[in-house]
Amino acid sequence: MPSTRKKTQTKKKGSTTAGGKPTPDRRIFADPVYVPLPPGTVPDGEVAHYDAYASVLQKIPKPRKTNLVMQLADVIGQDAVNAIKQAGKIVFHSVGDTGADKQFRVADEHDVTALMVKDLAGSIPAERPSFFYHLGDVVYEFGQADCYYAQFYEPFCRYNAPIFAIPGNHDGMVWDPSMPSLQAFQANFCSPTPTHADNAGSIMRYTMDQPGVYFTLEAPFVTIIGLYSNVADKGPGIISSENNPQLKGIVSDDQKNWLISELKRLAPIRKNNQTAVILAVHHPPFTGHASMNNTLGADLDDAFKKGGLLPDLILSGHAHLYERFHRDINGIKLPYVIAGCGGYNLSPYGKASDPNVKVPPSMSGDPSLQAYFKTFGYMKIKATSDQLAVVFNSVDPNYGPAADSIVIDLKTHAVTEGKKGRESL
Repeated sequence: MPSTRKKTQTKKKGSTTAGGKPTPDRRIFADPVYVPLPPGTVPDGEVAHYDAYASVLQKIPKPRKTNLVMQLADVIGQDAVNAIKQAGKIVFHSVGDTGADKQFRVADEHDVTALMVKDLAGSIPAERPSFFYHLGDVVYEFGQADCYYAQFYEPFCRYNAPIFAIPGNHDGMVWDPSMPSLQAFQANFCSPTPTHADNAGSIMRYTMDQPGVYFTLEAPFVTIIGLYSNVADKGPGIISSENNPQLKGIVSDDQKNWLISELKRLAPIRKNNQTAVILAVHHPPFTGHASMNNTLGADLDDAFKKGGLLPDLILSGHAHLYERFHRDINGIKLPYVIAGCGGYNLSPYGKASDPNVKVPPSMSGDPSLQAYFKTFGYMKIKATSDQLAVVFNSVDPNYGPAADSIVIDLKTHAVTEGKKGRESL
């Protein structure tokens, strides 16, 4: 851990010590007086143990609470939520795979964070993102606690908004059977009370108090269901053992059963157009980067059918690029967006916008590839009472802002592509 610098626990307005009541006015999201540690004083990744055991599936930690629904108002305060409702729109960031150790760090990865921070200071209040929803792989290679400083707290030290997250495969990987999977992730994102984490050094961002490694976030105009798809690196994501009998006793069906119950709960709410529903899972059900079998896709399809609700959008990371697929399901166009381009090395697959990218027939419905960019960047997602928009911003000037964008009509399910360089909604 970065212990060489004395912690400067500066008392900020509304802050509290560990154990204080987790109210929004007692949370700290950014450190405007951050001073970097000297080079070489921060552990920065571990690849020496990367072997076959790294992808051995792990048991999912039990949720911290029985109620897995988290309210945005409990994090940013009711006044801020009322302002979002008054504006008639919510905006938030999303991307995955931001962690990067020294072996794979590149010059422009911090440009992603810089652009996201710039968005927070936009001149139009209604366009400022209210939070960042991380799609997993916060830290490489094994989610070590002592790597959170260099790979999470330092890069996002000026991001003055909440950061929610689902774990990626690297967040849950271990190299020894005695190591508890997801221990550091839970300490930083599922702590009982928002507090200053030891592995944050002197940076003042507080931990997040999510109820579990899979959970629902409810906000004005949008509800996000976040899943954990376990530790497979080259293989598909796993959310249950239902389609994998050999996994019985390792991966339970609790998460999938919870997903079905959440979809049932949200179905009448979505039917009355009271919220858009987004599903987030680190592993993509399919990607042009690598063939994946339909294990995850089959579980999701089954849950959608049993839950009586098809999400409006599915977000994933894991593949280190940007891809957008469309899938036709009973006349409804369902976009699947993969954005694992937040900082780790880009996937060595073809070149940007390669027209020859082949889509594996990994799911029913013949998903079609609509956009493909091999570049670092992030998504800005916007929701109103009747529309949901996804805007992908690239740090590469060859693609730039709004390199890809779509608008989903929440009443008709029509998906419209936006013009390059122009944000919709």
